[in-house]
Amino acid sequence: MRGALFFEDGTRFEGRMIGDVSKAAAGEVVFNTAMTGYQEIFTDPSYFGQIVVLTYPLIGNYGTFAEAAESLFPWAAAVVVKQDAQFPSHFGGSERFESYLKRYHKCGLAGVDTRALTLYIRKRGTQHAVLGPVDMSEAERLEAFSHIDLSGSVFQVTTPKAYSMGEKGPNIVVIDYGAKNSIMAQLLQRDFRVTVVPATVTVQELMDYDPDGVVLSNGPGNPSDFKMLLPPVRYAIDHYPTLGICLGHQLVGLAEGASTYPLKFGHHGANHPLLDDDTGRVLITSQNHGYAVDPSPLLDRYRIRLTNLHDQTAEGFQHKEKPVMTVQHHPEAGPGPWDSHYLFDEYVDMVMQRKGLTNA
Repeated sequence: MRGALFFEDGTRFEGRMIGDVSKAAAGEVVFNTAMTGYQEIFTDPSYFGQIVVLTYPLIGNYGTFAEAAESLFPWAAAVVVKQDAQFPSHFGGSERFESYLKRYHKCGLAGVDTRALTLYIRKRGTQHAVLGPVDMSEAERLEAFSHIDLSGSVFQVTTPKAYSMGEKGPNIVVIDYGAKNSIMAQLLQRDFRVTVVPATVTVQELMDYDPDGVVLSNGPGNPSDFKMLLPPVRYAIDHYPTLGICLGHQLVGLAEGASTYPLKFGHHGANHPLLDDDTGRVLITSQNHGYAVDPSPLLDRYRIRLTNLHDQTAEGFQHKEKPVMTVQHHPEAGPGPWDSHYLFDEYVDMVMQRKGLTNA
């Protein structure tokens, strides 16, 4: 079936519909430059409500498999690719990408000139679009556009109830704004017990969990839409070693009086260079965000530790006195390079020092 990606200005990109072709999709269109990790991208809750353009020209060549998922099911609204592999090859025995889309009732578009589409987005910035049959009527498209709303996205992707992982070690509470499995995996590998709690956790509930540290997770949407979630963030900053990741980084900024602003087309990929001022190293990082923090109101209490070398945006803060650190990128990767895993080790040290223990 022929399909198209329809933008609000009338521009369209045509291709072949894949996945569940009975479905249409609407959302923000973003492009991701990673060469691998399409399943991790599609199952990252931060992509909730987004139509993801994968710029690598061949997608699905190694199929899909359960171990690669970052959550229980795909959260992205739809996917756009140049070519979808029909005969994937993987030692684990894998499901075809198109079959995977069908199983989760997700649609996509293949045979698209993704380079031209990416240039279109880079020139005009992040925009809304509808993906559906090429003969979709204008009335149907307008109806689909009218339902695009990411203002409550965190509440769509957060865990409905708290759960625990691991049996020993300090207790780390992860506030789940759309947490990826890889974040919990990194904590468990470092001998933490992990308690994952909903984004709506209250200050009293957070206190009742008696955490040794708090991790503020990644998540979707405009951070300014979630200021009602800031009281536990402020409490964590004042009382526990705190690590903010992606949306968590932005919420720390908002909680401390900073503002956020939209990037023209965001950072989505696995090859973004950052400078770590503490080590002097350039890190190649996995990123997925459409907003950045204006650091100027924070500089009396925080220093900028990580800087994006493409556009000089502030991508990591370190409190000058408290055990609080934030990163705008994804140090857990999944997909992406492992350059930033040492930041989890630093967080371990912060937690152990607060407990008065040495991290052997």
